[in-house]
Amino acid sequence: MSARIFIWVQHLLGFGHFARVKTIAEALRDAGHRVTLVSGGVTPAEAVPAGVAFVQLPAARAKDEMFDDLVDANGRDVDQRWREARRDELIAAFRRAEPDMVITETFPFGRRLLEFELLALLDEARRAAQRPKIVSSVRDVLQRPRKDERAMAMVARARELYDAVLVHGDPNVLRLEESFAEAAGISARCVYTGYICADMPEPSGARREVLVSAGGGAAGRSLIGAAITARASSRLSADPWTFVTGPLSELPPTDAGASIVRSLPDFRARLAGAAVSVSQAGYNTLVETARAGTPAVVVPFETDREREQLTRAEAFAARGLVRLVRAADATPDALAEAIDATAGVLPPKSNIDFRGAAGTVRAVQMVLKR
Repeated sequence: MSARIFIWVQHLLGFGHFARVKTIAEALRDAGHRVTLVSGGVTPAEAVPAGVAFVQLPAARAKDEMFDDLVDANGRDVDQRWREARRDELIAAFRRAEPDMVITETFPFGRRLLEFELLALLDEARRAAQRPKIVSSVRDVLQRPRKDERAMAMVARARELYDAVLVHGDPNVLRLEESFAEAAGISARCVYTGYICADMPEPSGARREVLVSAGGGAAGRSLIGAAITARASSRLSADPWTFVTGPLSELPPTDAGASIVRSLPDFRARLAGAAVSVSQAGYNTLVETARAGTPAVVVPFETDREREQLTRAEAFAARGLVRLVRAADATPDALAEAIDATAGVLPPKSNIDFRGAAGTVRAVQMVLKR
């Protein structure tokens, strides 16, 4: 059955949310569905998937790591006129697409800064002559708000407005209610798809490269800086080191003898064959690292409010798949010590479900038939 699928995604700091949704859009496209992908963040042209209708809204991002304010692509505060114009563009895209299903990535369990357009989109969808299925797409870990009433309101909104919640994880690793207890109240609507993960190449040759990556880049500057300094004291200092800062980051000064780039076209192949991967614990990189079986040091991004990466990293570290270093402890010396201890130690085989793209296609088709 071919259907029209309308997907909304907004990345606020890094690029992981878009990267995951891109994989989903491509899998749905390959299954014969007509996909419209709407991005609310800055989207590099090379990241736009082929074979889907792509809509770029006026780009926005979080003002800082507190996620309290929204700014435009130039860092300027947005006003009511900007919000109304962007909302209208989203509604116009929905009307053109006439979808059978609307998927909102993260919302209603986050992206509160974008409620002004998302509630309008959901209202438009519910009033359509042929009401589309309404589905939320979330990661394995949700960032629960501090206030209980806000968490309960999110679940109530999901219960009222959504037909299903696609959880892109493996319940044998993490269940949604472990990070967001109130989600137990909608467990019947949650469909676990497995982890969204691209096919990883088989490593070839000796593992020599130390690959340091910062995901999208906006939140990984301190890790890149610490790792650059750590190289000098690591016993692997004579081996190749590559620092991938991310497409949204500024390049630091070149470190003699090391390669510093924003992105690598063969990143997955390099990750699969690395002696050690050093990264944060964002969904995409951590899942790809674990699937590839690469020795890895992870330094989760965390603040008083943000615990999502730490929760995921702890679950994977408990299975021996990565070595965890807390951000507060990630000095150059500590990183060098962790890298040296990790090199040459392959993680154990795991039975984690990494077939999330196919699982998402199955889940979408199941919801469409309801």
